[in-house]
Amino acid sequence: MDTAHTVKLPDGKHCPDCGAALVRVHRHVVDRWVSLFRSVHRYRCTNPGCEWQGLLGREVMAAPAHGGRWRTRVLWFVVGAATALAGVQATRMVQRSKAAEARLRASTQLGAEAQSRGTQPGADFDGVPLPERDERVVKNPSPLTLRHSCAWGVPGRNPYRGTVEQALSAARLPPEVVKQISEMAERGWNRGQVEISSAGIRSVDGRREFGTNVRAMAFGNTLCFNTRVNFPAGHVEYAALYEAADRTGQNYTVMVPYVCQNASVLGAREEIPDTPGGSPPPGTLPEPASWALLAVGLGALASTQAWQQHRRAHGRRA
Repeated sequence: MDTAHTVKLPDGKHCPDCGAALVRVHRHVVDRWVSLFRSVHRYRCTNPGCEWQGLLGREVMAAPAHGGRWRTRVLWFVVGAATALAGVQATRMVQRSKAAEARLRASTQLGAEAQSRGTQPGADFDGVPLPERDERVVKNPSPLTLRHSCAWGVPGRNPYRGTVEQALSAARLPPEVVKQISEMAERGWNRGQVEISSAGIRSVDGRREFGTNVRAMAFGNTLCFNTRVNFPAGHVEYAALYEAADRTGQNYTVMVPYVCQNASVLGAREEIPDTPGGSPPPGTLPEPASWALLAVGLGALASTQAWQQHRRAHGRRA
């Protein structure tokens, strides 16, 4: 146990209580703090009946017999509590910083979208840069600058200077889709054509239609996410259409306008019914064979019910 007195020891190798030999033990955190002011080490008595333990330097420096452990425990508790509070405070500060950054990012995005929608028809809006911490920027595999919330109103003003592969990679399409569409664009193997206007993007054959919002469009040395077609009324441009599926079977559609080569990733494909007047497309109404099968099933059901009624009536007569 720790002692409360101070005794000078010429050699520092004997217990101040019983004179038995001492062994050196590991110092506590408090001991190391004391060592900043004077050189001390912690020793323990080898006599089982003594159990003296304390600090020794040029003088024996010890704490009270019963109070030393209590003070040490209190000090450990205070240090632990302070460490825990510091950790909690640091976590709160990080969370607040992330929340503030998310609010700022959302506010910036809403502001950019409002500017894009407020752009007069026939005018461009080049959007705003994506934040540096945005995952799309951090993992951007291309040399293109990434922005968002653009308005495309002047076709040909700033033609795309990169490659289809760079644009699709920056747009984070699956590698197998990037490879397929890049090869098709290089060889001119398109799946058709689309006409682009402020009313929307529609295939020339009239079977597919997309909205005016483009998922990602490349222009100049930039790729802009969430780009809106902002042509003046009546203006139409044409583009080659490319499609490819990833390993899961999901389709991706890309257009490359002839006027500026702005490789663009379109949204989900929408099929347009062939029948006019809003009537259901083929296959939604039952075919004659289906009507016949339904009639046979109803007839069999009616026959079964009649046979069961006959058996119940025969049983009552017997």
